[in-house]
Amino acid sequence: MRTNTIKLTVAGSAIAVFMAFSGQTQAVELGAKAGTNFTELNAGMGRQTSGLYVEGNWAKNTQNGRQIGGVSTGFNIPAGPAMINLGAKALYMQGSTSDNEGVAFPVGGGITVPFTDSLAFYAEGYAAPDALSNRVKSYSEADAGFSWIPVAPLKVKAGYRYVGLDGTAGNPNERIIDGAYLGAEMDF
Repeated sequence: MRTNTIKLTVAGSAIAVFMAFSGQTQAVELGAKAGTNFTELNAGMGRQTSGLYVEGNWAKNTQNGRQIGGVSTGFNIPAGPAMINLGAKALYMQGSTSDNEGVAFPVGGGITVPFTDSLAFYAEGYAAPDALSNRVKSYSEADAGFSWIPVAPLKVKAGYRYVGLDGTAGNPNERIIDGAYLGAEMDF
């Protein structure tokens, strides 16, 4: 598994360097979310602007130790006031059994719909069938909520997040994350 982690780190670093020198101004985001039974940290570049974006995140279920981490990249498309994103992720998963530990490459997308300059709704979903994951039958995640900007560059978030996987060969289906959260993000 160490080789996969190194590959993910190298791929994420290469994308970040490419975006940094692409000539397009990219906003940097640093954030954290906390739910009843999980914590999540994320860092990204370009999520608020049209064009390419890259993001990395790590989440851990504080109740049972299950965790997930990885990098994602995609493309943001403005649609009127809304922003639609289409992307792919490379993730490392650690379930409760070693047979549910592995990598997944989910694809998906999301949307952000602003109501005002400071209040917006966001939602995203990603999935990886058996062909795009090893050691698990399928992987799925969803995140939806509201964001509020009380004062720039601070953004406060409240939402619901789900990350789950279906085990193979008699291994259990697992919910790595399943619950409401509060979070904060700094956008530079």
